[in-house]
Amino acid sequence: MKNLFIIFALGFLLIGCSKDESKVIENDNFETLYGGRPYVGTARGIRSQQNVADYTWNGEGRVAVIESNNDSISVVFMADFDDEGEINLKFRGKMHGSELRLEAEGSDNYFVISQEEIAGQFENAGQSMAFDGVFQRGKVDLNVNVLFKQTNGAFAAGSTLNLQLNTSREIPTEGDNGPGCDMRLVPIWGPAGMTMGMVPDC
Repeated sequence: MKNLFIIFALGFLLIGCSKDESKVIENDNFETLYGGRPYVGTARGIRSQQNVADYTWNGEGRVAVIESNNDSISVVFMADFDDEGEINLKFRGKMHGSELRLEAEGSDNYFVISQEEIAGQFENAGQSMAFDGVFQRGKVDLNVNVLFKQTNGAFAAGSTLNLQLNTSREIPTEGDNGPGCDMRLVPIWGPAGMTMGMVPDC
């Protein structure tokens, strides 16, 4: 299982325009609220085949807000399962006050953090993915459900993965970003295929 799972290191990058329909809950911007000190906790991955769970991974979960540039910023969700591999999800979108929005015109794919809640979906020829959870100053919980339409390493066509990250942090005071993070190069899956990208190693 080790080698099969290592190749399932994925992420995606959507860059879209922000929309002004939703009500912003804070005057502060997304980076001010959630940047700085990373979130650290647990990660669990559960593979199911024919609706029966048959393998579980347990490890460390991390979440970091990085790469702020004007009104754009990245959020990285990382699940580290030691020798069995890792899953890296990287989203880059537009800040709209306290929100992060990734919405591409003409596409049903999206990822939004709004009102302290996570919502999203992404679909291509190989996978169908759904995202939900909470994103608060002191904790981030992410739930990802993946349906594999095609065989991908340890995941046969028709199998599913449920990925859960439960992380928290001390809410940083002004000017306190906590311990810094080194950066490392990892495989990142995107709409154009597999690429290499930098993620924090906290």
